[in-house]
Amino acid sequence: MLSNLIPNYDAEMAKLREWAPSGFILAFNLTFRGPEHLHSEYPDEWRQTYEDKNYFFTDPILVWAVGNSGHKRWSEVSLPDIRGMMVEAEAFGLKYGAVFSRKSKHKRSFLTVSRQDREFTDLELEMIGEKFRVWVDIVIGRKELTDRELDVLRGLKDGLGQSAIAQELGISESTVKQRAQKACVKLGAQNRTQAVAIAVARNYFDV
Repeated sequence: MLSNLIPNYDAEMAKLREWAPSGFILAFNLTFRGPEHLHSEYPDEWRQTYEDKNYFFTDPILVWAVGNSGHKRWSEVSLPDIRGMMVEAEAFGLKYGAVFSRKSKHKRSFLTVSRQDREFTDLELEMIGEKFRVWVDIVIGRKELTDRELDVLRGLKDGLGQSAIAQELGISESTVKQRAQKACVKLGAQNRTQAVAIAVARNYFDV
């Protein structure tokens, strides 16, 4: 699903692998049941160890991500590692890392990245953080839009007027206007044209 939501997905993941050769976890819309969208490229052996030992409940990086926004290097997270998870992770190449967390429209998303050779530089953290910010806007923004609102935006994209959209969808013109306005608010667009442009740029019509 993420491959349909994030533009240039393969290229973006390839770049993330360059920054984080030891792996990464990308998670969107975290709930008590887990994230709605999850992509993990940590080593399989580490993921199995993590699950077998139930590190999920005491992972200091995850605890920080759930309760905070922004980013930190793993070495800057001051929460206690009560079970020695971080030390064990080093054996799997996860020695240095960084965590990014953001809450958008009441939905928490996070990204963790790792490498074995050195700390992430400030510039790398800035670049990764900017990509993560854009991805959160895209993924969470798409979830906020209803299929009906997307249908109206699709009609506008195709050059149809309000009357033609109403006729095609079998609804009133006032309903078309209402759905277009709601879409604008959810996308942070100033007008319909901008809303359509945002939806096109984020590949919403291709899902």
